[in-house]
Amino acid sequence: MTTHAQQAISSIREKAQSAGFRLSDVCRVAEIDQAQVSRWSSGATEPLYGSVRRLEAAVDALIAARMKSLSEAMDAAVGKA
Repeated sequence: MTTHAQQAISSIREKAQSAGFRLSDVCRVAEIDQAQVSRWSSGATEPLYGSVRRLEAAVDALIAARMKSLSEAMDAAVGKA
């Protein structure tokens, strides 16, 4: 049986991968040990709600930073910078 935390971490992983990031990138930004996230993913331990939220915020921040960088690069390419 899959827990809500496992589902959330799976969704975070998928979101990160679809944006070109690895879960290790998300863990680094969230300041959460990747081995701990692996234990949560396997169901060996349960994360606190705040830890899952930190992972969600981290993946969102990575995506936002990439989007900003791409926008700036596009502006520079068309001479708007």
